[in-house]
Amino acid sequence: MEYSARPAVFIINSLEGGGAERVMVKLLTIMQSYFVAKNIPVHLILLDDLPESQVCPDYVNKIVLNSQGSLVSGYQQLKPVLAKLNPEYCFSFLTRSNFLNVTLAKRLKFKAIISERVNTTSHLSGGLKDSVSRLLVRLLYNKADSVVAVSEGVKADLIDNYAVSRDKISVLYNPYDIQQLQAQASENVQDLPAKPYIIGVGRLVKNKNFSLLLNAYAKANIAENLVILGVGDEEANLKAQAKELGIENKTQFLGFKANPYPYLSNAEYFVSTSNAEGFPNAIVEAMCLEKAVIATNCESGPAEIIAEQYPYRVTGASNEKNGILCELNNAEGVASALSSFSDETVRASYVAKSKSCAKQFSYNAFQEKVIAIIEKVCK
Repeated sequence: MEYSARPAVFIINSLEGGGAERVMVKLLTIMQSYFVAKNIPVHLILLDDLPESQVCPDYVNKIVLNSQGSLVSGYQQLKPVLAKLNPEYCFSFLTRSNFLNVTLAKRLKFKAIISERVNTTSHLSGGLKDSVSRLLVRLLYNKADSVVAVSEGVKADLIDNYAVSRDKISVLYNPYDIQQLQAQASENVQDLPAKPYIIGVGRLVKNKNFSLLLNAYAKANIAENLVILGVGDEEANLKAQAKELGIENKTQFLGFKANPYPYLSNAEYFVSTSNAEGFPNAIVEAMCLEKAVIATNCESGPAEIIAEQYPYRVTGASNEKNGILCELNNAEGVASALSSFSDETVRASYVAKSKSCAKQFSYNAFQEKVIAIIEKVCK
C-alpha cells in the first residue's frame, strides 16, 4: 500500500516513569524499520513538560507542550501544532491524550487511533473529576477511527460500559524484548536478598493490594522469605501490617528499583495480588525470566495470560495453563497457591509453562499487529 508523505503523529501526556510511557517508546522503537522503509516522518507530542524517564528514539521528532495537565490548555496548544504537521493519523495513549486526539481529528481531517492502557471503569472510580472523564469516554471514544485495548478485559469494559463499537476495537498486548530482559536480569546488584525468597513488584498503593499478599503469606507459613519492590503511599501501613502479622523478620521492602529484573530473576517465583490492572506487565516480565506465577483474577489481563480465557471466574485457587489464578481478596486461596509452589515438581512445571507463554508477547508479534491497525485505518 502506498502512503502519501503525510506524517504519523503519536501523542502521550509525558514520558514520566509509568508503564504506558515505556510502551509508547517501545512502540516507536519497534516500528522504526516500518516507518523508515515507507519514508514516513514521525512526531511524538508530549502534552506536559515533565521530567522524562524514557528516551524517545532518534528518528522521531519530539515536540513538548506545557499544558500542565489541563484539557483546555492541551487543546489550545495541540491544535496549531497538528494543523501545521497535517498528519495522516494520530495514535494516542492515555485518556487525556485520547480525548484531544478524537476532538481534533474531524476538525483537522486526520484519522484518530486511540489506545486505552487501563481498565477504564476501575481506573476512573473516584469523585466528580472521574465522573466527568467517564462521561467524556462515553461521548468521544466511539468517534475514534480505531480503538486499541491493551487486553481483552479492557476491550470488554469499553464495549459494555462505554458503548464503543466492537468493530472498532482491537487488542494489542504490550511487547517484551525477552533477550534484553534476560540481559538486564544478569546485571550485578549489591543488595540482592538472601535466597530463597518469593517476590511481588508494583506501586505500594491500595489497588495493588499488597495487604492481601502479606495476609496470605502469613497464613501459608512457607520457608521462603517475601521480598516486595516498589514505593507508594501504603508503605507505612504495609510495614505495620507485616509487624502485626509477625512476619516482619521474613519480609523485606526494598523500595523502587530502576532495574527490578535481577531481584525477580533470583526469586523462586512471582506473586501478584492486584485488585485491578490494565495489562499486568510484571506477570509477563516474570514469565520472560522463566518464573512460575501466581496472580489474582483481577480486571484485566491475568486470566487472559494465565488461563488464556476471558471472561473467566475462579474460586479459591485454580491451577491453570500458565500459572495459578486466585480469587480476588481471598487470602486462603492465595495462601494455598503459595503452599502448592513449595512442591518443586509443581513449580518446575509452571516454569516451563511460563517460558512457552512468553513467546506470544515478542517484538515481532507486536509489530505485525500495529501495522495491521494502521493499515486498516489508512486504507
